[in-house]
Amino acid sequence: MPLHTNGYLSLGLEHPLNLQIGYSLGGYKSFVVMETGEVSNIPSSFAIKAENVQLRNGTWILAFQLVHVAFEEEFLRLCWDMIEATAKSVAPQRDLIVRYLSWQKLLQYSSKEIMPFQRQKGLLGELLYLSDCLRQMSVDIAVEAWTGPDGSDQDFVFEAAWAEVKAIALSAATVKISSMQQLEQEVPGYLVVYTLEKSTEGEGRITLPAIAEEIRGSLHDSPIVLDRFEMKLFKYGYRSQDVGEYNKNYFRLIEKREYLVNNSFPKLCRENVAKEITACTYEISLSAIEPYRRT
Repeated sequence: MPLHTNGYLSLGLEHPLNLQIGYSLGGYKSFVVMETGEVSNIPSSFAIKAENVQLRNGTWILAFQLVHVAFEEEFLRLCWDMIEATAKSVAPQRDLIVRYLSWQKLLQYSSKEIMPFQRQKGLLGELLYLSDCLRQMSVDIAVEAWTGPDGSDQDFVFEAAWAEVKAIALSAATVKISSMQQLEQEVPGYLVVYTLEKSTEGEGRITLPAIAEEIRGSLHDSPIVLDRFEMKLFKYGYRSQDVGEYNKNYFRLIEKREYLVNNSFPKLCRENVAKEITACTYEISLSAIEPYRRT
């Protein structure tokens, strides 16, 4: 159904884009970027429909419409994230689209169920690493570096380094690498491996909500950074209403290992893989990369 601007109001923000909110002719809540020109290949998701529409006066707009009201919280967070991410951008329209695309994995979820156990474990590993970073650098740099929830190939990207975080079981002899891009960067970085064993409640045990709350405490004096942290948690799939379920899973942190990933580190990347292969996953032997271990 075509859109029109009669039901839209300007947000009135100091922003490089002309942003409006309102309702489409179909009655859907909408977030609209005016005067975009023609934009191709903007995907829709289960919850949100994206349309690039030409108005009667010839102007092109980009509209994001909430088509499933159960995802209203996700929609509002998406809109705010796109606004904030492009407020000071030199290429705001491009960056807005990039930010929208980074939400696609979350928006494709067709249910509001809690995260699967392995995803919970993976998030716990990333939060443990973020907690370590907060003890070594400013809170804004640490939280900004946590780029995994934003769709980055690596979980953390710093100014002159990066880190990919993995959480494995005690019995694991290998670590799984999900893509050729995951360990591929121009500068050396680190493969960080946490050995986490599912356990029962007791001294020294940790839970996902407990680590999240600990990090919130570290960010208490920086409300803007805290808000960014909450946004990243949400994009990962973590919702506060599910804390009770996540608190049922206790973990014992057995070990943390860091491996230097440089040019000689054994990895698959575009440079050493046949061009006919477009994607792959593979596993690396932990014992074989012991010479690269730093901690």
